[in-house]
Amino acid sequence: MRDVATRAGVSLQTVSNFVNGRLDQMSEETQKRVQQALEQLDYHPDISAQGLRSARTRTLGFLVLDEHQAFLADPLTAQLIAGVGDVARDARFGILIQGGSPSDRSDDLLAPFSERRIDGAFVLLTGDPEVRQDHIDRLRDGGHEFVLFDEVVDDGSIPTVRAAERDGGRRLTEHLLEAGHRRIAFVAARVPWAVLEQRFLGYKDALEAAGIGIKTDLARFEARGYGPADGADIVRRLLGGPDPPTAIIGGSDLLALATMRVVRDLGLRVPDDVAVAGFDDFDFAALVDPPLTTVAVPGYEMGRAAATMLIDRLGGRQSVVQQSVFGVELKIRGSS
Repeated sequence: MRDVATRAGVSLQTVSNFVNGRLDQMSEETQKRVQQALEQLDYHPDISAQGLRSARTRTLGFLVLDEHQAFLADPLTAQLIAGVGDVARDARFGILIQGGSPSDRSDDLLAPFSERRIDGAFVLLTGDPEVRQDHIDRLRDGGHEFVLFDEVVDDGSIPTVRAAERDGGRRLTEHLLEAGHRRIAFVAARVPWAVLEQRFLGYKDALEAAGIGIKTDLARFEARGYGPADGADIVRRLLGGPDPPTAIIGGSDLLALATMRVVRDLGLRVPDDVAVAGFDDFDFAALVDPPLTTVAVPGYEMGRAAATMLIDRLGGRQSVVQQSVFGVELKIRGSS
């Protein structure tokens, strides 16, 4: 199928759509080119396999690549699932959750597709960029219907839903710079994740624009996970050093919460001695003392948008917008 796509000068997804009769969004010229390429390469689709694929399960997969044992406990993941679940329920689709680990190169994460237990999937990936890209390539090359969360991809044919995380990281850091801070730390989980990468790039953008640049001792991707306890030791080391930061950004609100606790344990005050900020705007962010400055990410709305996009694709109603980017909101509160 890849050779057909190359010969016709179209995407692999376009060839898959043609072979499976999804022609409503395809021009006659494109259809002719694909048909000619099929004939020139003597490509004959497996009709029996097509028949199996056409049997709908009315089940959607939520595929998560994450090495942490409590990978579904992250509140942002829960918000995405909540949004997906509401739309799926209304459309009478079930949800199957499948987990995989970035360190395991098996096909476990994609097994629901090969076993024909799902019609399409939502995909949330962590791990090294090359590992994530490998899974994206296999999903695309397999002709599967899926929507990808959080990743910034160059291939415009891959349907994605993400938030403007880089913009949020920049605006949050600019707020701290405007408050007079120059040593601003960034504390995050050690497992690579597209969301954290984009947030850190925004942090870097703001510092470089201010003529400060990144201080390697202040960028700490060392937390074991995303929970409040995971960043506590890092914050203690930062604040116990000879030149401690005056502001700390947590890669998520949970890590920011841990930071606030450590600051207090050391006899310091938030924000007088150390300003603290986070990302996500979870429900507790406005209720802690002092209320947490954070970047609000519309996880629930992103889940709903992804579910609508995938269900439309399964019904042959492919949206003009393939890559949806949600805006974020800077919530300035008492912690900064």
